[in-house]
Amino acid sequence: MYLDHHDWLKQWLNSRVRYPFTAADLVQDTFVKLLQTKQLFSIQEPRAYLVNVAKHVLIDKHRRYILEQNYLETLKQHADDQDLLISSNQIEEAVVILDFLTIALQNTTALTRKAFIMYYFEGYSQSEIATEIGKSLRTTQLYLAECLQLCYEAKNNLLELGLDER
Repeated sequence: MYLDHHDWLKQWLNSRVRYPFTAADLVQDTFVKLLQTKQLFSIQEPRAYLVNVAKHVLIDKHRRYILEQNYLETLKQHADDQDLLISSNQIEEAVVILDFLTIALQNTTALTRKAFIMYYFEGYSQSEIATEIGKSLRTTQLYLAECLQLCYEAKNNLLELGLDER
C-alpha cells in the first residue's frame, strides 16, 4: 500500500499544508498509524482510508501545536513576572502531558473536567469543588474518579502503541 499510495498522499497533503517537509512528515505519520491498526488487510478503499487517517493525524498535530503555543505564551507571561529558566525538554514534557490530558478527558463533561482541574491543578479541596460546581461531595468524588480512570486508560493505550515510555 505504501508504494501504491505514498506519492498520491504526499501530493494530497501538499495541497493542504504550506510546507513540503510538513507534508512528508504527515505522510510518514499516517503510514505509521496505519501499520498500528489491526484491520490493515480488510481496507476496501485505501485512498479514502488514508485520507481519513491523514486528517486525524493533521488534527492531532494542529491540536498539539495550539497546546504548545498556549503553554509557551503562558510561560512567557510568567517569565516576564519572574526570572524563570525552563529547558526545552521541560517544555516538551509539559506539552506531552497537556496533550495526554486533552485526549484522556475529551469525552467527559465540562463540569467533570472543571472538577479535575480545580482539584489536581488549582489545589481546591473536594468540598470546595462541590460547592463551586453545585454538586454533592459524592458526585464530585465520582467526577474525579472518572477522570482518573480515563487518564489510566489513555496511558495504557499510549503504552500499547509504544508512544510513551513513562
